[in-house]
Amino acid sequence: MSFKVRLALVILIVLVMFILHNSFWLWDLDSRLPLLFGFMPFAYSYYIGYTILAVLAMRLIIGLAWPDPPEDLFEQPEQKKQVETR
Repeated sequence: MSFKVRLALVILIVLVMFILHNSFWLWDLDSRLPLLFGFMPFAYSYYIGYTILAVLAMRLIIGLAWPDPPEDLFEQPEQKKQVETR
């Protein structure tokens, strides 16, 4: 995957997470919904789900943004010696 595609995906993930974090639709919705499981407000459960999603998004962002290792890092020592003697 090219750098530009990975960068676009990282930017898209950050924008989606930003939009989900600004939960202006919960302001009125939270007072109209009953408690979940009899004790948990809807907004609280939303942020529990958001936190889990944020962990997964950060894992994906790290996987996309982390630089690839150099190719010669995984070469065997014998192969390096043979290359040097040629």
